[in-house]
Amino acid sequence: MKRIISLLVNIIFVSSLFSNSFKLHLLFTNNIHGAIHQVPARFINPEFSPILAGGAGAYTYVTNLRTEVKASGDFVMLTDAGNIFQGTQLGTNDGGSKIIRWMNWMAYDAFVPGVRDFDQGVENLSRLREEANFPFLISNLEGIEGKEDYKIIDANGTKIGIIGLITPFLSDGLLPENHQGVEVSDLLSSLNTQIEKIRNDVDLIFVLSHLGIPYDREDEYKSFISDIEQGKNHPIRNALELAHYTDDVDVIITGGVSKGYNTPWVDPNTHTIVVQNYGNLTGIGHLILNIDQNNKIIEDYSFPTERGMMVNLFTDDIWPNNTIQDSIKNWVSSLPSLKKNDYSLFTSDKKNVDCSSKKSSIYNTVEVPAVGSDELLDIMTWNMERFPLKGDSTMKAVAEIIDDLDVDIIGVQEVIKIGDFAKMMSWLPEYDFILSQQSSFLEQAIIYKKNMFTLLAQDEPFAMDDYYFAGRPPLVADFLFHCGDIKQEICIVNMHLKCCGDGLYRRQQSMKQLHGFLKGKIENGKNNIIVVGDWNDQLQDTGIYQSFSPFINDKENFLFATDRIVSDPNQQSYPTWPSFLDHIMIGRGYFEVFESKGQIRSVNVEEWIGGWSEYENLISDHRPILLSIPITR
Repeated sequence: MKRIISLLVNIIFVSSLFSNSFKLHLLFTNNIHGAIHQVPARFINPEFSPILAGGAGAYTYVTNLRTEVKASGDFVMLTDAGNIFQGTQLGTNDGGSKIIRWMNWMAYDAFVPGVRDFDQGVENLSRLREEANFPFLISNLEGIEGKEDYKIIDANGTKIGIIGLITPFLSDGLLPENHQGVEVSDLLSSLNTQIEKIRNDVDLIFVLSHLGIPYDREDEYKSFISDIEQGKNHPIRNALELAHYTDDVDVIITGGVSKGYNTPWVDPNTHTIVVQNYGNLTGIGHLILNIDQNNKIIEDYSFPTERGMMVNLFTDDIWPNNTIQDSIKNWVSSLPSLKKNDYSLFTSDKKNVDCSSKKSSIYNTVEVPAVGSDELLDIMTWNMERFPLKGDSTMKAVAEIIDDLDVDIIGVQEVIKIGDFAKMMSWLPEYDFILSQQSSFLEQAIIYKKNMFTLLAQDEPFAMDDYYFAGRPPLVADFLFHCGDIKQEICIVNMHLKCCGDGLYRRQQSMKQLHGFLKGKIENGKNNIIVVGDWNDQLQDTGIYQSFSPFINDKENFLFATDRIVSDPNQQSYPTWPSFLDHIMIGRGYFEVFESKGQIRSVNVEEWIGGWSEYENLISDHRPILLSIPITR
């Protein structure tokens, strides 16, 4: 059953002369994230971008290949390794139904759900399975109605068993309510159980997994082997590690990470082939496996292009299918505008609301003074650096700090583990929160006091084309502020701009986009705007090096509150550099109160928890920044 792998061209040529073989065209997608619409490929050339053909181009490529293969007597297999709908409004608006409809048109052979496919709950995923014309393969998870453990495909007389595996770290990336009722089993034991079931019925064993190949796969593999040699044991974390531990699997098709590779990974010991495509349907993965029909083994593999197995879906190269393209365009054009709750629903029953502090005093392990005031609206921005850096220790420390600081709203950046963030918030009963729904990674959150704010609407503009925002479109929330007999609608924007590399260009372009969006709000009378976040640049930069010119030059409508303190070395938000990267900007509705009575400051938490080294090691490399302003009628 085990394959014979050779990457030498002369051996490949000779072996093909003496074997009765056929070509298995393995097509694979992963991390589509709802991006089946046409969009500029800004990662190729931001100024003059070719257009990605999207789902209509993928349909053309697969359909044409199937036609060619049918004539040649070869075989096509098409799979997806998860995260199909979260990431654009097109995907999330109907819980993924339109993405499933497109996948049905594509005639996928098999699918393994990803973490973000649970974003709208287990029942929604079960509904998608009913709508699909292809199996959902998840052998190591219970709780999804109708799911299957494996599928056997007859490829020209060679039987291929496909076993589905999902990541064991499902709960890390989800709110608890979205994976309630499901249970993930051990990867290896589940895989071995399924292999025993099908061993006598198949010739080759493929695994369709949502485990991912990490960035810098060679370095990660070396680190993994080093851990083994040192006797460090840990659960299997990705597809490379799974390939190392199983000698019975021929191919692992994986997803969960949007990083694609032009060449397969081949484990040096087990010789298992591992493949992963780029995310957001920028292309389609295509590996050609040469199958020896007599011996039922993989002789070797080849690529469809000179550059490897990643086929970019540019309209210049692949013309989109007109029927599919028209359908997707109609779906996009019919997306509903941002749904807002009726303001009047909250005006009659929110009279003389008590908005005084109700602290929980949950741990009392550190002495952190309150910086919030019952007389002021206190809004803070806080990059928590890949939350939680140190697991439960970070969560407990941050929860206590939030409780002690007693601010009203916090814009949080860099949430890695959504499950842990939700767990921490459950320790803060006076607060509620919202999370970004369209970010590719490093989620944004807005934490707010329940007794002072009612969420009216949530939006993530630019999610359909978020390159300039580095896959993290701004999280926009409209709140009704109600304190005493004061009621006021407030728009909070939380964002995390691009760092490093081509960051300056992308920040400049994203600020043009955001300025136009917020200027439109102001022109419609929505002046009460507060923008917080990790802006990843300094206000002091000049000329072509300034990222925020559209806002700085529009002094009639926008003002950076942090401009007051950016030159104070004791208040730098990023002391490690040192620099001031975290800012708060206000719309003109707050100009007068800020100029007369507003306060802006860094919150030097390290002073209360043992110094900068302790703070940076436990919580973050960024300090929080706090804006306090009075709110009047």
